[in-house]
Amino acid sequence: MARPWILRFTGRIINMARSMIAPSPCQPVRGDGGCCQAGPTHQGSSVKMASRISKQRGVTLVELVVTIVLMGILAGGTVAFVISSTQSYVNTATRNQLSAIGRIATQKLEMALGLAVPNSIRVTSAESSGDQCLEYFPVADATSYLDVNFVSASNSLTALPFTASGLSGKKYAIIYPVVPATLYAASSPGPLATITSYSASVSGGIETVTLSGNHLFRSGSDAQRLYLAEEPVSFCVEGGKLFRYKNYTSSGLKSTQCTPDTASCLPSSAPNRALIADTIVNSGLTAFNVAASRLQSTGTVRLNLNFADGAEAITIRHEIQITSAP
Repeated sequence: MARPWILRFTGRIINMARSMIAPSPCQPVRGDGGCCQAGPTHQGSSVKMASRISKQRGVTLVELVVTIVLMGILAGGTVAFVISSTQSYVNTATRNQLSAIGRIATQKLEMALGLAVPNSIRVTSAESSGDQCLEYFPVADATSYLDVNFVSASNSLTALPFTASGLSGKKYAIIYPVVPATLYAASSPGPLATITSYSASVSGGIETVTLSGNHLFRSGSDAQRLYLAEEPVSFCVEGGKLFRYKNYTSSGLKSTQCTPDTASCLPSSAPNRALIADTIVNSGLTAFNVAASRLQSTGTVRLNLNFADGAEAITIRHEIQITSAP
């Protein structure tokens, strides 16, 4: 809507243009100092013509040009305002979408790492492109062991009943994990042993766990805690995307952690490779950082993920509290 001062200004310009080009009702006479004098023979007709022109006068070319120029100025300002408002809306929608992607990725990581075996999380060094991997052992169940030989190697142990016996897939028995490297080495003595089978029935409230071979657990837990873990899982920032990998230890646990650049180390297709988030631009950033923890406190995994789409970008920094007491 045009402002009042613009309307007044336009009206003044039109009136000035009309006064400049309006026909004169009289004719100039030479030699009288420029005075205007009506012709003797055409005086009546001139007056009538002037009267008719004043009554029937329309829009002149100057008026039309001035109006078009002013309307163009108003239209240009209106278009610029509409474009600016539309671009602001698009930018806001893009930021909201990036925030939603980051929030979902953070929640999935937090839920997954909340079920990690204590002190089983390890990360690779961040590359210049921002590619990095985090790996951990998911907990299938936890119980208390009753009879474990910590002096000599044995191929079985007893524990209180647990629910992991109904689950399929490879499982590991873990007692007193302290350092991630000892878990993935899967050596004896050590905190991890591969489980072959569980007892079909519980006798007297005791369940027997059969190991794949003779194994010597390094040391016992003060709380007699026994973790039954599933195969390791990895989260990797790779090529601007966050993937979740599983079922890649068919040939055994890997003492050297897989990275996005390791050939044939991680699955390359679904369902063992799942996309969690995209639009990640982490160049020069460290996506995962595991803070050192004491045995009787919680550990911390710090996330640093940068999401970008065009000119819009957001950075999510989040801390996940994890149990580290073995």
